[in-house]
Amino acid sequence: MELPSRLAPDQLRGSPGDDGDGAAGPPPDRPGVSWPRPRLRAWPRLRARPGRRLGSQSRLRLPAGPVSRCAGKGSEPLDWLLWVLTRAVLVVIITWGVHPQDRARDDLAVYARWAAGALQHDRLPTDDMWQYPPLAGPVLWLGAAMPGGRVGFELLFLLVDAVVMAMVCGHARRTALGTGRRLWALLPLLGGSLLLARFDVVPTAFAVAALLLASRPVASGALAAVGAWVKVWPVLVLAGLRRRDLPRGVLGALTAGTALAVVIVGTLRDSMSFVGAQRGRGLQVESPAAWPFLLARQLGVPLRIRLQYGADELVGPGVAPVARLLPLLTLGLLAVVAVQRLRGRLEGFAPADVALAAVLFSIVSSRVFSPQYYVWVLGLAAVALGDPHTRMRRTIALVVGSSVVAQVVYPFLYAGLEGRSVPALVIHTVRLGLMLAATVTAARVLLRGAKAPVPLPSPVPATDDDGEGQLSPAGSI
Repeated sequence: MELPSRLAPDQLRGSPGDDGDGAAGPPPDRPGVSWPRPRLRAWPRLRARPGRRLGSQSRLRLPAGPVSRCAGKGSEPLDWLLWVLTRAVLVVIITWGVHPQDRARDDLAVYARWAAGALQHDRLPTDDMWQYPPLAGPVLWLGAAMPGGRVGFELLFLLVDAVVMAMVCGHARRTALGTGRRLWALLPLLGGSLLLARFDVVPTAFAVAALLLASRPVASGALAAVGAWVKVWPVLVLAGLRRRDLPRGVLGALTAGTALAVVIVGTLRDSMSFVGAQRGRGLQVESPAAWPFLLARQLGVPLRIRLQYGADELVGPGVAPVARLLPLLTLGLLAVVAVQRLRGRLEGFAPADVALAAVLFSIVSSRVFSPQYYVWVLGLAAVALGDPHTRMRRTIALVVGSSVVAQVVYPFLYAGLEGRSVPALVIHTVRLGLMLAATVTAARVLLRGAKAPVPLPSPVPATDDDGEGQLSPAGSI
């Protein structure tokens, strides 16, 4: 039977009487003609991360998975509500002192004394409690200028805390992963009152901003340098930059750091006094290296605890040599991170993963391990959990557990830790064990390395320019 040479458009689409699967039935003017069923072209596999565009020619955005939907865009108002509620409770606890052993307000009193004394005479404090880089002075000045006396410091730290929350929320919107945002919203339940009673949230804000701008290495390095002039540790965020971006990141850090140094040295006297104070510090009772001495003290070894340099430090046989060796251990651990980075073995890691590992290495090998250090680590963890490429989820879980246990030690059992209480030492051991386990886990992840680089966080929504997951022209949407 002769077939027509050309088909009308309505015949290609199928007659009104077709079976609905896309196969055209016989046209009305050719009854009895048997038409072959056309084969439908199979759709290509869609390979795209939740919330990411499939390609530069596509406008399709895949929905996030169950976990992402639970903590994605829709739950951002809930996280802000949690942020408001937890911070309100925190302000009440710090302002009125719910627990008699909570010494958080004492730190705010010291800040107010520094601001009313030496800082008003264009010089930094000279007492042995001042352990901070010079840019911490203007931060305390600003807190003293806030209304409400000591409450002004809480207000300043609360504003910085809100800035961190906003940055983490923006990161969660770009990646459709809200776990990090939820972590920061619930931080008072994990880190206690020191979030608003110490100024550690200020350098944390600079470190978080530097990580989120890792795709702009000059700006990232500059922010890390500014944070390092408040507290030294944000400079470790530079380890998160890719090897090819490191020169520009270091250039940004040197430029910003030098400019700040010129201004600070020219306006503040005794601006570098913190360097000598850090050299003279001993072994704080909460540091991991102090744990064997606490156990020996429990067994009768003559070791004393003395308040010096603003911390409770151990004094006795063998303590001083260990305290002198710890900075060398810190440098050795950070050198391992540097070598891995320069060898290109860390290109496949998210920037926050490498920065988190570097900060953990510096904490566990430090002579001091104050509970406010968890603000640093959990701030970096919030950024890492907002990255779909993170490999530090197990590390972060261990850090969260250690932080929760630390809130039992301080302030509730801190006096018992100094007074040879067995329960206090056991709980403190659990805290240190979880932190060391987190550090070992992070080290194993970094040493294994990674093969392929991952996309960097960007201030703008990301698109896949490499064609992965891109639809063919026949199947574009």
